[in-house]
Amino acid sequence: MAYEAPDYYAIEELLSSEERMVRDTARRFVEDEYLPLVTEAFREGRFPMQVVPRLAELGFFGSTLPEEYGCANLGHVAYGLINQELERGDSGLRSFASVQSGLVMYPIFTFGSEDQRREWLPQLASGRAIGCFGLTEPDFGSNPGGMRTTARREGDEYVLDGTKRWITNGDIADVAVIWAKASRSRTGCRRRARCAVRSPASRRRATGSRGARSAPRAPATTARSSMRGNGSCSRNRSPPTSSCSGSS
Repeated sequence: MAYEAPDYYAIEELLSSEERMVRDTARRFVEDEYLPLVTEAFREGRFPMQVVPRLAELGFFGSTLPEEYGCANLGHVAYGLINQELERGDSGLRSFASVQSGLVMYPIFTFGSEDQRREWLPQLASGRAIGCFGLTEPDFGSNPGGMRTTARREGDEYVLDGTKRWITNGDIADVAVIWAKASRSRTGCRRRARCAVRSPASRRRATGSRGARSAPRAPATTARSSMRGNGSCSRNRSPPTSSCSGSS
C-alpha cells in the first residue's frame, strides 16, 4: 500500500499541481529506492552513496536555483516538500541533500563569483561533486558568535586558520563552504567571511564512506587565498593556495 501522510492542517489543498507532483516523486523515490537500502547501510555504519546519481537525476540538488546552472528552478515550497519526504526516509538522506543544496549551492550562487557558479553549481547539481558546510567548531558548536576560525588578510591573500568538527559530508566533499571571522570593519564590528574551499578529501566516492549518516570530523583548515573580490575563496589541492572572489 502506498504511503499516505497525515494532513492534520489541510495543507494538501494549498499545494499546486506541480508541488504535489514533486512531493509524490520524492515519496516514491524514498519508498521504492531508498528504504530497501537503509537498514543494511545503517547496520554497517555507512551512507549508501549509490543513491547520489539518482538524487541528482530527480533534480533534488539545488532545486530552487536557475536552470542555467543545471538546476530545476522550483519554488521553495517544492524544495521543502522534497526534504520532508527525504527526512521521512532517513535523517541522513535529508541532511546529505539539504547540505548540498541549501548550505553549499545556495551560498555559492548568492555570494560567489560567476566563474565559481559556473565551475561548481553544475557539478553539484549533477552529483559529480559533493559539498560540505563548515560552521561547527569544538569549543562553541554552531554558534558563529563564538567562532574561532579566522580569515586573515595577508597582502592580496587570505589565510584560513581554525578547526571545524562534525561536518556533514566533510570526509567526502570536493568543495567546502567555510565560515570564518575576518578583520574588523570600520565600525569595529567583526565581519564573517564565507570561503568556498576545494577539499583535499575529494574523489572518495566508494560505497562505505561514512557520508552523511554520522557527520564526520574535519581536520584543522588552513588555506591561502588570493583575493579578487571581497571574500569567497576556492582552494587548490596542492599547494594550499586558492583564488577568491565573492562576498564576506
